[in-house]
Amino acid sequence: MARWAANLRKTGYDGTSITEDPFGRLQARTGNSRLPFASTFYVDGNRVSSGGGKTWKTAFKTLAEGLAAAHAFQGLSANRAWAQRSTVYCVGDALTEDLTKFAEKTDVIGVGTTNQHPRTRLEGNHVLEAATTDTYHGCVFHNIEFYSDAAGIIVDIPINQNGIGFDNCVFSAIDAATIGLRAVQAHDMFITNCRFDPNTSGAGFSTAAIQINAGSVTNFLLENCRIHSSAIGLDFNPTAGQAINCWAIDNVMATVGMGIDSEDDSATSGLLVVGNRMITDIDTTTVTDGYDFVLARAIDNVITGKDETDAVPYVLQA
Repeated sequence: MARWAANLRKTGYDGTSITEDPFGRLQARTGNSRLPFASTFYVDGNRVSSGGGKTWKTAFKTLAEGLAAAHAFQGLSANRAWAQRSTVYCVGDALTEDLTKFAEKTDVIGVGTTNQHPRTRLEGNHVLEAATTDTYHGCVFHNIEFYSDAAGIIVDIPINQNGIGFDNCVFSAIDAATIGLRAVQAHDMFITNCRFDPNTSGAGFSTAAIQINAGSVTNFLLENCRIHSSAIGLDFNPTAGQAINCWAIDNVMATVGMGIDSEDDSATSGLLVVGNRMITDIDTTTVTDGYDFVLARAIDNVITGKDETDAVPYVLQA
């Protein structure tokens, strides 16, 4: 790294000096304080008012401010940030806000704890704005609890917002949530190691925990999630024949309706369903009543209905 030090920009977009630390890592300096590189921002919902967002002591008060700063950094051509990622760290007993904007190529990481839960809670219902020139491709949330505070959809993502991801997050169905996560033409979306939890009465998600709608969908991944729904677990609705490289792998579901309901019934495209364990309130004496996906694109799934447990596809014994 040292041999290239002469080629580094001398200042960040905010006027801080950019140098190397003794370990060869980039750092920014303002006065006598060393800061992380300027594409890292901090949010602390327990602050009285917002600071500049570049350290915990000067953190933003709201996640919306942190996302806006990260998005602005990515979009400023002088930063040459198009091949980099920004990071927003956030903490707070509960951040209460309804997001309408994310941040392009940004990791949003929840740290600290909310009550007994080792993650950051974000209370609200988040309807992402329609795609404009300010799209939010590649925004990924880590260790965040999305906690609904009103009836409806907790996170709603419109068309042309690609590469959005959720890892180790929780979607909590409070106050008559209808859908935990809805997306339209969710190219390159991934939902991994997440939970979709009911309310304290054991009910939640009256339409579906996850709903993927309309048009073509490529490279979608739902893996290793725990899903509880008062209706459908995964409601997968692309245009027939236009679901390419889409996977549901190793998920555990407890649902009133179908665990997986896929409307793309093409034998050559459609959802690939592998290793899922599904418990449903449906009478599965006729096992196909308990699921809707193409058997030719499925392996090693198990469904338990009211009266029996079945392998899907059924395993023939020699």
